Amino acid sequence: MKNASLIKTLLVLSCLYSSTYAQKNKAIYSVIINNKEEITKSPYYSYYKIAQENSNQFTFHLIFSKDSSDFFINDNLEIEYHSFRMVKAFSRYQGFVRKTKSKTFIEKEIDNKTYILEEKTEYNWTLTTENKKIGNYSCYKAITNKKTKNNNSIPIIAWYSPEIAYQFGPNGYGNLPGLIVELQIDNVIYGLKSINFDDKTIKFKEIDFKKIISLDKYDEIIKEKMKFVLDE
Repeated sequence: MKNASLIKTLLVLSCLYSSTYAQKNKAIYSVIINNKEEITKSPYYSYYKIAQENSNQFTFHLIFSKDSSDFFINDNLEIEYHSFRMVKAFSRYQGFVRKTKSKTFIEKEIDNKTYILEEKTEYNWTLTTENKKIGNYSCYKAITNKKTKNNNSIPIIAWYSPEIAYQFGPNGYGNLPGLIVELQIDNVIYGLKSINFDDKTIKFKEIDFKKIISLDKYDEIIKEKMKFVLDE
C-alpha cells in the first residue's frame, strides 16, 4: 500500500511539473537608457537624448516556455516614428529574437527583406552570491562580457531569480538558473514590469527558417548596401 501511495504521489508531482513547463508565459520589460560620457561628446548626442526622453514609453515582451522564448519590442504604441527609431537604435535592441537553449535566431530587415541570423548560444557567466530583492523576487547577480566586432568588451550584468525556473531573459540573454528579472547591457537596463503565467492566448511567432543566413553573409549584404548608398 505504501508503494502504491508513493507511486501515486510521484505521478501527481510529475503531472504538475509537466504542466508547469508546457505552459506559455509572458513577461513585460521596460528600458532605461543611462548617460554615457563618450556619447555626450558625440555628434549623435541629440538623437541619444531623444531616445532617453522617450524610453519610458516603451515596453518589450518576452514570451517563453520550457524550451524557447521570443523577445520583441511592443510596436503597438502611439509614438512618433522618429522617436521610435531612436529608442530602438540606442536601447541595444537586436530585433526580434527567438532563443532556444542551444541557439539564438535574430530577425533583421534590410530594404524590406527579412533575414534571420543564427548564432550559437554561448555565455560565460560568472555566478556570484550577491543578491537583492526586485519586486517580489529574490534575485542573484551574474556577470559576463560581450565582444564587439571592434574587439571591444561590453559588460553585462544579469539579476536572475531561481523562483522563476526558466532560463531566458531580454534580448536573447539567458542560460542562467532562473529568469532574468533585470539585465544591464553597458548603460542600458531592462527591468521586469509584469509577468503572466500560463496565458492561453499566447502564440509563438512562426519563423521561416529558409531565410537563415550566417553572420558573415549578413555582413556582406550590409557592405554591399553601404557601397550602393555611397555610390549614389
